[in-house]
Amino acid sequence: MNQPNPDHPILVHASRLGRRLSETEEIRRFRLAEEQVNRSRRVQGLIEEIKRKQKELVHAKHYQKSEYCRRLEKELDRLQLEMENLPIVREYQQSQVEMNDLLQTLTNVLADAVSEKLNVDVGGDVGGGCGSGGPCGCR
Repeated sequence: MNQPNPDHPILVHASRLGRRLSETEEIRRFRLAEEQVNRSRRVQGLIEEIKRKQKELVHAKHYQKSEYCRRLEKELDRLQLEMENLPIVREYQQSQVEMNDLLQTLTNVLADAVSEKLNVDVGGDVGGGCGSGGPCGCR
């Protein structure tokens, strides 16, 4: 498949739209929250501890240490809950949902506009075959 010309007018518009999107409140809020999470020693410490416990759990399962597995699973649940209850993590998760909603809405608007112009359904089954109705029997 050939790569489209980067100077194609629609790609120029898409690039502008991307820049404009990066300036929206939703994207700015997400980036700020992401930066705060990445800089938080507490969050990063919990993430590292969760990773260590997950590795231990894999090894414990491999060696069939069921009691140790239960302890590790409880500890992982506690660590995950502790991290999820941190205000900075909640803000990050909420901003991520809002950003994803914005991007999904944009995707839907574009798909609807294209499907109207092309008179096709979006998200439906795609027909197969050559479409000639010839000896292969497709339509």
